[in-house]
Amino acid sequence: MMRTAQSLPQPDLNRSRNGLLDLLRFSAALIVAIYHFLYRGAQDGGYLDQGFGAAGVSVSLGYLGVNLFFMISGFVIIWSASGRDWYGFSVSRLARLYPAHLVAMTITFLTIAWWSQPPFTTDVFQWLANLTMLAPMFGEKFMDGAYWSIVIEIIFYGWVVIGLFSGFLPRHTDTAVAIWMLLVMVNNTMLGSRPVELLFLTEYGSYFALGVMTWRISSLGVSSLRLLVAAVALIMTFHAAEVQRLDVIFRLGEASSAQLVAMANAGIVGLFLFAAVIGRQVKADPWVLALGGISYPFYLIHQNAGYILINVTAPVIGKWSAFVLALALSIAVSWWIYARVEPVGRRIIRTLFSPAARFLPRTATRYPAPAE
Repeated sequence: MMRTAQSLPQPDLNRSRNGLLDLLRFSAALIVAIYHFLYRGAQDGGYLDQGFGAAGVSVSLGYLGVNLFFMISGFVIIWSASGRDWYGFSVSRLARLYPAHLVAMTITFLTIAWWSQPPFTTDVFQWLANLTMLAPMFGEKFMDGAYWSIVIEIIFYGWVVIGLFSGFLPRHTDTAVAIWMLLVMVNNTMLGSRPVELLFLTEYGSYFALGVMTWRISSLGVSSLRLLVAAVALIMTFHAAEVQRLDVIFRLGEASSAQLVAMANAGIVGLFLFAAVIGRQVKADPWVLALGGISYPFYLIHQNAGYILINVTAPVIGKWSAFVLALALSIAVSWWIYARVEPVGRRIIRTLFSPAARFLPRTATRYPAPAE
């Protein structure tokens, strides 16, 4: 069935959005920011001039908040893709990601350029490379260390686009995820191929897959294959968390025990499953939508700019006040990006890319498209 972009079904934001997932998404961003400021900044790379002692150690597992993002993304993206064709989905993702990235990355660039003290240095070539969101492909570092996970998301979106374009999604979603999980198990436990890991996201694929299957089960019903794939994905999240723990030992020379990491992984998985299943009963009030909306720009803007702000202000107001200031200012800037920048950016992107829709092969599915 051929449809234009204008005739594709449009979601009702308040009725279809999962309010608890919005709250959980903001909580994940906040956890990662606290982890960076209180622990990683002083422990890994010397980004902060002083550490936070026992308080930092208490949040040393905050990096698992990124895994929570991946589960939420698997749930929401397959939900969103179920009502769009490949082109509509692609434009919606570009409109969602790029405006916030462009502004947050530029703010970080200007902050680093002003500070210009190791390990924070930059130049216009790094800024230009980061405009693509794929800076390492052009021989440059990410403007902010947090951007690596956005690339993981983009690769995941790319596979969804391929699935939609080929018609394999959503009709054969369960089969596709089953094959993916088989590849994850083989590569993670036997092959250890870095190219396979990067191309097929085998390191974090179990988190995305668990999110995907949770949506499939909760929205379309239970089947033996869905339950099996979800169970395999769940088991492999514990394997992924242990690999991350070993990586922390390699980088920092210390890490939490395997038992504690497993418990923490179980905790974030449990939170996600609770929010995914129960969250549709929580009304997505404007403040809930706003917290979910600012989570992405908050994640983008907080790290390197926040480190510099803490280093500048801590000698004057104390490190704890500097920490609170960095969090508060990051949230304030994120709110500005969410409320002022993103709406304009989305309109521009959709205006630029919508005319091409009439010249491209378009296919639409029968499922209603949800809010993003």
